[in-house]
Amino acid sequence: MTSAGTGSKGRRVVEGRGQPYRADQLAVGLPYARLVADHLDAWGARPDLEEDPRLNLALLRLDAAAAVARLQHTHPAQVTAARKAADDEGYEPSDLDVTLRCLRRVLAGEYAGWVPTMGKNRVVSRITGSYVIDGGGGGGRPRPLDSYVIDGGGVGRPELPWPPEGSTLVELRADAPGRGARVGLVDTRLATHPWLAGGYVAAATALLPTRGQAGLPWMADHATFVAGIVLRQAPGAVIELRSGLDDEGSQDSWRLAQAVADLADSSTDVVNLSLGCRTEDGQPPLVLSAALAALGPRTLVVAAAGNHGSTKGGTRPAPSWPAALDEVIAVGAVDGADGTERAPFSPDAPWVDAMAPGVDVVSTCDARGDGTGVFARWSGTSFAAAAVSGAIAAQVHHGRTAREAWQDVVKAAPADADGRPVVALSALASWPPDGPRRGARR
Repeated sequence: MTSAGTGSKGRRVVEGRGQPYRADQLAVGLPYARLVADHLDAWGARPDLEEDPRLNLALLRLDAAAAVARLQHTHPAQVTAARKAADDEGYEPSDLDVTLRCLRRVLAGEYAGWVPTMGKNRVVSRITGSYVIDGGGGGGRPRPLDSYVIDGGGVGRPELPWPPEGSTLVELRADAPGRGARVGLVDTRLATHPWLAGGYVAAATALLPTRGQAGLPWMADHATFVAGIVLRQAPGAVIELRSGLDDEGSQDSWRLAQAVADLADSSTDVVNLSLGCRTEDGQPPLVLSAALAALGPRTLVVAAAGNHGSTKGGTRPAPSWPAALDEVIAVGAVDGADGTERAPFSPDAPWVDAMAPGVDVVSTCDARGDGTGVFARWSGTSFAAAAVSGAIAAQVHHGRTAREAWQDVVKAAPADADGRPVVALSALASWPPDGPRRGARR
């Protein structure tokens, strides 16, 4: 049974078979947008067009319920066939499902089997679920680490001793390796963390408020944590941030794709996408594929493989997009003392290209939400992907491309049992150690 709810900006979201999408929107190939819009208009759907030449797509907003009501009178056989096809696949279709299936059948009949490129506007979010940034790794929110302060970061009253008694002083970030590399990051908004200072370029609207952060959801720290891992690997790199996800770590694929396409003009070497989604048919979402194409061949894309490795009945995990795309480096998470044991939440699938630490890793965070936090531990393939993005950025120098740097990373890394490179996390002397707190249970 499909269920509808409200998205982050009030647009209806259909959960479908656990794969959320906007109930009143379709993405259509830009050259054919007017053709599709004309059919929808004839069906009473009152379509509204938003075009994006960078993606070569248009977003059509429509009244799918009105379209189905009209189709019941004008094309009843098509509606019956659409509902039966969905029933044969094991789900009750939404009005948008019926409308999309009817569009494809009607257009195929009119144009000798040809159908324009069309797809749903899926919802992307944290990689713990269907269209998600997956930073959860089954472990939930980040766990703050007390008693760590940043060197030179004493922002309290000047009469207080610095560093505070019983605290560990953390050195400021170095400027190498990675000097000259640019890493695109599409994620949540970023906290103005002292260790990250000077390591990113972001619009004011892409930064979290410096005061009153306590009221934000815990997922809002995701970008801050990911950025810390990238710069931990490549402290001299610069992150180009686009806040393509809201503070809950969610967004529809159209808005996310536009944020990704914005990086095409930024000369980024690597783009880190610690997010993903799954689809009903196991095929990549149209809009995300278009966004990656807009980046061009120079930019290397790294994405989290997802945190859905623990499946019911031992079935293989569904592909997570964009990670499972051929041109994307999909990164899973390892655990264990030797760093080669796959984390239980990490998918075991042939489309996973590399592994990196992703269990109880340490990075920059304001997990308390009051501006006093410095570091936290968190688990998820989001952070394994960030480790690989940073490792590549660390090797981008002297005019070498990100693809050449990736080949060097692969050659230097040990391989797991499936032959995938296992990329290590840099150990910084003054940082808290990775791994669970002493005496803590996993």
